[in-house]
Amino acid sequence: MNMITQAFETFLRSLRTVLISGPDVDFGRKAEQILAASNTRLTDLLPGLFQELGQAIFEDTQRREEWEAVRKDQRVLLTAFGELRFERRYYRHKETGEMAYLLDRYTRIQAKARVNGDVRQKAVTLSAQGSYSKSAAASSPVPISRMSVCNDVSVLERFPSLNADGEKRSVKHLYVEADEDHVSLQNGQKTQVKLVYVHEGAEERNGRRALIAPRYLAWPSGGDNDLLWETVSKYIGQQYVPGDIQHIFLSGDCASWIRKGEEWLYPCVPVMDSFHTLKALRELCGGKQERVNAFLHYAREDEFLKARELCVGILREGPKPQREAKRRQANYLLGNWQRIVNQRHPGAQGCSAEGHVSHILAERLSSRPLGWSMRNMENIAQLRVMKANGQVICYEDLKKTGPGLQSAVGSSRSAALLDSARLQKSLKKRTQSTLNSTIQTLPVLMNGAKSPLYQALHGLCFDSAAC
Repeated sequence: MNMITQAFETFLRSLRTVLISGPDVDFGRKAEQILAASNTRLTDLLPGLFQELGQAIFEDTQRREEWEAVRKDQRVLLTAFGELRFERRYYRHKETGEMAYLLDRYTRIQAKARVNGDVRQKAVTLSAQGSYSKSAAASSPVPISRMSVCNDVSVLERFPSLNADGEKRSVKHLYVEADEDHVSLQNGQKTQVKLVYVHEGAEERNGRRALIAPRYLAWPSGGDNDLLWETVSKYIGQQYVPGDIQHIFLSGDCASWIRKGEEWLYPCVPVMDSFHTLKALRELCGGKQERVNAFLHYAREDEFLKARELCVGILREGPKPQREAKRRQANYLLGNWQRIVNQRHPGAQGCSAEGHVSHILAERLSSRPLGWSMRNMENIAQLRVMKANGQVICYEDLKKTGPGLQSAVGSSRSAALLDSARLQKSLKKRTQSTLNSTIQTLPVLMNGAKSPLYQALHGLCFDSAAC
């Protein structure tokens, strides 16, 4: 009790010191100091409250009948507001011999965990945006190791699938765009992470082009391509009225895995994106813009024979060492002729797959010289896709379950005790009494001056603020 009162008094003194620290300190800095003081006080207050909760469990009549206290143990738990140190009793069930820290189970603290779930949640969320080191440093006042963040990312596996959201919508044109990011692995090899997204077109928002209702999907290089496009096709069938769709425009660089989507999407209009079209043309034409323009003119007019004749002429006149590279570009362009012509389709729009891959995947996975493990690379990609889809990242929901990750709930016997209405009432009454007694002994309530702080604390005390 004295420990809680002392913590309150220390916090109020710290708050006063910060606020009157003078005009040279801006309020942003003062806010940081107040937050730091609050975190420190929480690590002082909670052990006292845990002590009261533990004592209420210890004094419970049903507990005395079923569980015997074996010993008291210290526990250190790293939270988002600092390192928490508290003492709790270890119990043994008289009938079954089951051993348990009942306070830990009541407060739902994971067994044997040194780092609390709120720290893991923050670290995993931040790791999708920045390095493990920065995520570890920002997740708690007492930083965890970057390897700890890496391990937390590695246990994620229950990512949400691409499912419809809300009622079915009716659209005439639907757009599917696809591209991949090339990521370096720790073994020196490279792999691909594929990105596919579905949207209803684009519109201007504050002077910038923005997609309408985009939904993103990341897919590992080893994943089955038919399953990928089956997933996309299933999503479209769930989210949209199939009979109202006149065209599904599938855009990308025409890689084999993207062309596989033409077999699954109906009615599909395959389109080769202009970025890769121009890139291949410039390599073929050696930077001669008049030839680039000539090829594009033939594409607009759908004059395939003239385009092929242009390519043959370029290959004949070029030096032999360069012919093979130019031949690959010519075959690439002529082999995807109809997809290039489809760029002029009345319903077609520009493809922004390169930009989306850069923003969603490459910014974290490949824009810097990193070496990833396959599992963490895939998990970070999934986290970034969740963020792009506006989905909430919850560590507890995403992590895998199994024998290696012990639950904080415990057995049905301990749950029956801790969930009983009698014990719940006792715990609420004891913590409320502790709060009331603590606040009433604060000097600000005993000196008679009815300041705003007095009124706030007086309200907490006498208006039954329950814990």
